[in-house]
Amino acid sequence: MNFNHSLELTQSQKLIITTSLKQSLSILNMNKLELEDEIKKQAEENPLMEVEKSNDINWEEYVKDIEKSIRFDKNEINYNSDNDMNLENMIKYSSNIYEHLHFQISLYKLSKEERKVCEYIIDSLDEDGYLRIEESEIIEKLNINEELFETCLLNIQQLEPSGVGARDLSECLMIQMQNLDIINPMLEEIVMNELVLIANNKYKEISKKYKISLQECVNLINTIKTLDPKPGRSCSMDESIYVEPDVVVEKIGEGFIIQGNNSDNCKIKINNFYKEVLKNSQSDKDAKEFIKEKLNSATELIKNIESRKHTILRIADEIVTSQDEFFRKGTRYIKPMRMKDIAQKLDCHESTISRGVNGKYMLTPFGMLEFKYFFSSSLESENEEGVSSTSIKKSIKDKIKNENKKKPLSDDKIAKMLKEDGINIARRTVAKYREELGILSSSKRKEY
Repeated sequence: MNFNHSLELTQSQKLIITTSLKQSLSILNMNKLELEDEIKKQAEENPLMEVEKSNDINWEEYVKDIEKSIRFDKNEINYNSDNDMNLENMIKYSSNIYEHLHFQISLYKLSKEERKVCEYIIDSLDEDGYLRIEESEIIEKLNINEELFETCLLNIQQLEPSGVGARDLSECLMIQMQNLDIINPMLEEIVMNELVLIANNKYKEISKKYKISLQECVNLINTIKTLDPKPGRSCSMDESIYVEPDVVVEKIGEGFIIQGNNSDNCKIKINNFYKEVLKNSQSDKDAKEFIKEKLNSATELIKNIESRKHTILRIADEIVTSQDEFFRKGTRYIKPMRMKDIAQKLDCHESTISRGVNGKYMLTPFGMLEFKYFFSSSLESENEEGVSSTSIKKSIKDKIKNENKKKPLSDDKIAKMLKEDGINIARRTVAKYREELGILSSSKRKEY
């Protein structure tokens, strides 16, 4: 075995991601709310940073202005003898399904054991208001008999919203029918046994099975459709997420002005106390090093935020330039566009564009749109530039919207209609786009 010792000089390329670059990429990828959270988080860790929100409201001054312009009725619920306006009373409070049901059951005259079981059942409901867990599990857990469980469950099923406490969809609808005094044995039988056929619009099959006319069948099913399949959602306290635009596009004359939305930006400032410590020659050396480190960190954050703004504005500007016809005429005129195309025009990497459009919104003359809305694939058409998938989806949606509901358009028919409009598209592609739009097939859209 021979061992040869020699020196070799080789070249290789390595990508080293520094902490600063990593933060820059991360910030570019964030949406507006995530960026604000990141700034607040950094401010908590960095004593040099002070954060101000440009749209903070001085509530004391706001209330004084109200008091000057509005005369209050002392009998109103918002009145407080110690302070003419109680801001806490002005906040609207919404309870969720569980609090709503617990309050109602507290008004019932129940034994201690019954109340315990009822409260346990309420807490076992899902967000739709259904009792999905096995009855035996509750009976065993609480060490009660089946009769007590049924009595307590019946109490829950009398509460509002009507239909809560049901163990399946059929029972949920039956409870609502009973509470509405809808008495119809045939309707009850259909609810108990034919929900799958109803979901698939098999009206003829149902009418044949129950030996009733098609119109009578339609009337019965329309009654069912007035009921709520998810009663618990009516008390839902789901948090609303408010989207704010990152850029605003305005049409001025024949051109467009693109501006960043700085209406509520968190402004970062450096605490003056620490600036003085750095200037003071007698300050502790370790303290100075610590301040310098935190100062660099704050400066880097500010620089990365400014870089994010600049990149987003450049992308927005290129989108508006590339989609000029859309901004002048509307959705039907949107063109196929890829992130790769924008990356080439801005001389940057495609991943930078991907991060720059992620979670970003643009306020346009046609409403609030996500940056990603403007990027779509191209399909063959008589037009050399092709047609974007976004534009085709809009055409499909419009055609279905205007169809004869008793004779809905099939995917094949829509494909032929689009071909007449100069767009070559396969039936399976129409089906794919229709499903992406959340539109049912023609057989399920049919009305009788």
